[in-house]
Amino acid sequence: MQLQIEDLSPIRKRVQVTVPAARVNQGFAATYKQLAARTRLPGFRRGKVPMGHLQKRFKGQATADVTEMLVQEGWTQALDQHNVRPVGRPEVDTNDRPHEGQDFSFSIEVEVVPDIELKAYDSLSVERVEWNASDAVVEHEIEHLREHVATFKPVTERTVAERGDMVVLDFKGSVDGVEFAGGSAENFELELGSGRFIPGFEDQVTGQTVGEAFDVNVTFPEDYGAEDLAGKAAVFACKINELKAKALPEIGDELASELGEENMDAVRAKVREQVQDQHRRETDNDAKNALQAAIAAAYDFDLPPSLLNSILEEKKSEAVTDLIRGGTELEAARTEVEGKLAELTKSATDDLRVELVLEAVAEKEGVEVTEHEVTMLVEQIARGAGQYAVQVRQMYRDQNRRAGLRRRMRQDKVLDFLLDKANVTVVNKEVPEHDHGHDHDHADHDHADHAD
Repeated sequence: MQLQIEDLSPIRKRVQVTVPAARVNQGFAATYKQLAARTRLPGFRRGKVPMGHLQKRFKGQATADVTEMLVQEGWTQALDQHNVRPVGRPEVDTNDRPHEGQDFSFSIEVEVVPDIELKAYDSLSVERVEWNASDAVVEHEIEHLREHVATFKPVTERTVAERGDMVVLDFKGSVDGVEFAGGSAENFELELGSGRFIPGFEDQVTGQTVGEAFDVNVTFPEDYGAEDLAGKAAVFACKINELKAKALPEIGDELASELGEENMDAVRAKVREQVQDQHRRETDNDAKNALQAAIAAAYDFDLPPSLLNSILEEKKSEAVTDLIRGGTELEAARTEVEGKLAELTKSATDDLRVELVLEAVAEKEGVEVTEHEVTMLVEQIARGAGQYAVQVRQMYRDQNRRAGLRRRMRQDKVLDFLLDKANVTVVNKEVPEHDHGHDHDHADHDHADHAD
């Protein structure tokens, strides 16, 4: 079998295949043998039908079967031996049919991934932020850590509840004089100012005296989860049984021990590293986005229309879905998205160019993602999914989804590689005080009673 590869364009090839007569004859012989084995004709035993009868009766079917066989062989050889990397389905042109004793020729045209001439990695220029957490930022974070490990101890020197206290509370809620399910509790611990309960509840408990009965009057929010209570005015009959005040560990060996460290120097070093790492992860994503934008700007090559159209349609669908979620009617959303077609086409073009460049770099540099790495990431995603962990694991048993995840992981590895090789300008920045991703709300929002 002889193959000639012709480049019709950077993204399209024609494979001209010539099958010698000997192979054509073999194909027909094998096909007629199969037909004979399963054909029964009057007067002949199965498998004993003369060749002439088979050729006369099944020539059309045999020719079709041989055509399919030889085309598949030619296409497989083109893939295996001539590095044809197809995009989409091949288009086969068989102007003639195979005939016994004659050579058989046909051609296959297909869109292909373009050959990309990679530019020098250091021709890509990006900025990368290096963060420094000052002593003030570290001490601010340590204050929050003190809050995190704080305990509550009984108050004996006063009987009036103050903001920040933990009150041990009995309450019984009613609407229009009728108690409702989930609105009552005894010896319930509530930190005043935590925001656990509906607006107004904790404010009215603050200032009350231990042992004295009092009422709290509140209105459930209009969007409250229980429809029978949403927007309703309620009264809670309450009594504080005990006060507890927050006790913060002293900054020193006590706090270090609570945090599992030997001393405060180790605590401060770990806090500084964590704060800087958190900011670094966030800005590393910015750097990767900037790197991808630089790649899109640096490369200009033809793209396979089928791939580009696929990405464009996906972007259009996502844009329509986003508009519908925002309250836009379906037809209006489609019209609006069509008005942004040029913008979406450019976005799809840039995304596809970047993806193909990253794949080319991965092949050149031997960047791979192991099955173990994929499994580890799936487990990480599943752990983060909480009660939906089983569904996540089930979803990623699908090989197409798993392949997509592997491809994204590979691209992320390539971006890390390129950030090490690119022309990176390091910009040093100080982590802003009170703005390092930890301005912490330690309130517990998990209480399920109707008072919250």
